[in-house]
Amino acid sequence: MNTTARDRKDSRAGLHPALGAFDFTLLVVGAVIGADVYIVAAMGAAFLGPAQLMAWLAGGFLAALIALAFVQCAAISPEVGGSYAYTRNAWGSSVGFAAGWALYVGEWVALPVFPIAFLNYLGYFLPGLSANEGVLVKVLLIAAVTGINIISVRAGGRANDALTIAKLLPLGLLILAGIAFVAARPGIASAHLTPFAPLGWGGFGSAVLLIFWAYAGFELAVLPATEIKEPRRTLPRGLLLGMAIATAFYLLTSFAVVVALPWEVAAASPRPLTDAMGAMLPAFGLSAEAGFVLMSVGALVSIVGVYDVFTLSLARLSYALAVDGLFPPWFARIHPRFQTPYLGLLFQAGSAVVAALLFNLTNLIAIAVFFLGICYVLTALSALRLVARFPERALHLPAIRFLLVLGAISGAYLSAQAPLPLIEIGVVVMAAGFVLFLWRKGAWQEAASFRATLHQDELQFERWARARERWLLRFARHLLGS
Repeated sequence: MNTTARDRKDSRAGLHPALGAFDFTLLVVGAVIGADVYIVAAMGAAFLGPAQLMAWLAGGFLAALIALAFVQCAAISPEVGGSYAYTRNAWGSSVGFAAGWALYVGEWVALPVFPIAFLNYLGYFLPGLSANEGVLVKVLLIAAVTGINIISVRAGGRANDALTIAKLLPLGLLILAGIAFVAARPGIASAHLTPFAPLGWGGFGSAVLLIFWAYAGFELAVLPATEIKEPRRTLPRGLLLGMAIATAFYLLTSFAVVVALPWEVAAASPRPLTDAMGAMLPAFGLSAEAGFVLMSVGALVSIVGVYDVFTLSLARLSYALAVDGLFPPWFARIHPRFQTPYLGLLFQAGSAVVAALLFNLTNLIAIAVFFLGICYVLTALSALRLVARFPERALHLPAIRFLLVLGAISGAYLSAQAPLPLIEIGVVVMAAGFVLFLWRKGAWQEAASFRATLHQDELQFERWARARERWLLRFARHLLGS
């Protein structure tokens, strides 16, 4: 365990507690609500029809339980690496690698989702794109986002400021349109809600598996734990309130889709939010075209913004794993000019191009959540172990240990909902990663020990990663009017 290097990173951060409960609540909301609802809104309809609303509610509940484990770990051990760092501290390097590998593969598999979804919504403006032109669009988007992360810190940070605020506006307008549509056309809205569960409840688990992906992101919100006032009180309160707001936001968004469109139409739509807004606006004497344009632009902006954040997060995770000797050392290589982890970013880009061309959205999201579920189980179990070691740092919540057990069960439930062929693939990938780790960990750890003496790379990357993460803090300040 490279304790010296981690202590050096923590000491140089120079961070002081400045965020209260309201600030942290906004961070949670900003981290969770993003482009994902544009992608999975139709998937719930395909399994449950209008009853997908219950799956959205269940997804928010599971996310809150799982996020609580992250908050507890962050309150005890706030450091770079997230889940793998918490698990390593609780159980040692081997289990830490398992958590880090599951988290990395889960986010890595999810990267191609964004170029695919981007092309779907771009199809409204360019409906005649050929297959080859679609491939070109995906490649250009991946190249642009990767290039920003390799070359420019400040440009990416300024882009995130605008993208974070812009992504919420179309969703807010869709919610208002949905509420107004129910008031103006109650008969049509009621007809779209009836029958509520036309396909029965057999697909509930599958719907929750896909819908849960929209709630992922709370891991980002706990990153600035060292900057939060009274973290043992503020973290759980802000988390629970933030997840409640995000759940309500998603419920209202999906409700607007349900009342606007017959469930069969929503299930088949590659752009469900766009189609929903276009279907509702004529009820108010407005052009359907305006709704199509607004939601399509909103989707494109949101997808690019969240894809940028995913790219950053994954590069930071692979870098932290490599620095601690749990990943191949080239993931920790820093570009001599741009001071960014360029090899890890290029690997992400290349694999995203291949996967975006070969796989569909449903399978990518399902297997991504399968891996994330494994990571969540290990994180919740780590939280239990850390609380046993440091009971004085337990969160101020009744029955905290019982809630952490429920968080572990929630993660296991999510993984179990994946289709059996994907579970088999996931088990093979987890096993292959662990075998590789056991075979190569000596060489990786030796390289990490050598690199620890060259800590200038770590310092430069830490500056880059922290500068990029400040989009969450800036979002909170924008909303606070400061």
